[in-house]
Amino acid sequence: MEDFNLPSLERIALLERLQETIGDVPPYFWAACQVCDLKALEKLVEVACISPAIVHALAGQTYTMIYYWTQSTKGLSPNATPKITPKKLLGSGSSPTGSPPAKRQKTTDSPGSIEASLPLLRRSQVAADLARERDGGCCVLTSTSVTDVAHIYPFCRLKDSEENIFGARHTFWIHLKNFWPKEKVTAWEAELFPKGLSESGDERVDNLITLSKVAHGQWNRGAFALKPISVCNNNTTLKVQFFWQKKQNDTRAAMSLLTTPLSTEDLDCNEGAFDYGDTILHYHETRIKSGQIFELKTDDPIKKPLPSFKLLELQWFLMRVIGMAGAAFPYKVGWGDDEDDEEEVPYLRLDEVGDISFTSDLDLPSSPEFLRKANRLPREGSKHHMEEAEGDRQSRSNYTI
Repeated sequence: MEDFNLPSLERIALLERLQETIGDVPPYFWAACQVCDLKALEKLVEVACISPAIVHALAGQTYTMIYYWTQSTKGLSPNATPKITPKKLLGSGSSPTGSPPAKRQKTTDSPGSIEASLPLLRRSQVAADLARERDGGCCVLTSTSVTDVAHIYPFCRLKDSEENIFGARHTFWIHLKNFWPKEKVTAWEAELFPKGLSESGDERVDNLITLSKVAHGQWNRGAFALKPISVCNNNTTLKVQFFWQKKQNDTRAAMSLLTTPLSTEDLDCNEGAFDYGDTILHYHETRIKSGQIFELKTDDPIKKPLPSFKLLELQWFLMRVIGMAGAAFPYKVGWGDDEDDEEEVPYLRLDEVGDISFTSDLDLPSSPEFLRKANRLPREGSKHHMEEAEGDRQSRSNYTI
């Protein structure tokens, strides 16, 4: 039942111990604890018993992980001076295409002006065309033909390099290690940044998925999450399971870890992602429901690989946190940020974050100033091919330090 956001008895027991030790917590930390790896949660309880202040500090900073992913950029890395390097655009992890020449810009992050290249990693039309061709030119959920090719891991979080190990990107990935096993997070990271977090990532076909404009907008707001189920042996078929999410209607600046999330079982719409009411998706005349399984196919797993199983796993975790706690911040952060500088990210809205992990080592880097504006609203409805299935429980990996 945990796929439907209902905690197991083992999770409830751990949450009771953590609640007793650190008390009420902000919504994003509460939501992350409802869906994280159980071994990681156990480790958080152990750390809290030794030093409640450490986990309390982590709880207060977990929102930065969600802001990074939802592409809120204002103030994320005030001290970073990016070093941008030329980047090849990749189709399936290969298939380079040309990129425009570098321009130069001045940056004033440090006392003297430093010159840096503008990002050379551009959105790849070649990769987008291959992904759309792989998906038959239609939304993989609704079969409608008015589509966006959406990034699973946000493009704006790939395009730059980041040398500052306390910068937003590094902080995001360290945060993930507080909630998931180190080896799993390392595998997610390697999928995107084969040369390491300090370098810009790769633009790849397997980081793209074709969605209707309505579904794309809903996904960006955490209205639903996709759980990867299986890939066949020849990598030509991927099964994913669809789950509507339901925003908690009583989120506050501090809430009990024992607050039970609202069940998503049997939902045929989203409640809470948008101010204007429920949102739905259709396949023909039938509403898509939580638990339905979709098959994504490719006729060329080399040139047009399926969406990455690992990146969909990462999305499955983060989108459920957003779905429960909300894409927009539910309470004032009080950092005194100026709201005018938000970076506009075209095409899609699901990208960045930083890094602070205690469950591997007990050191807590000081986090940068983070901003606070999340997503933009989308549009409307759609259709596709599917079969219904019960939400099978996600297998959990051992957490090792």
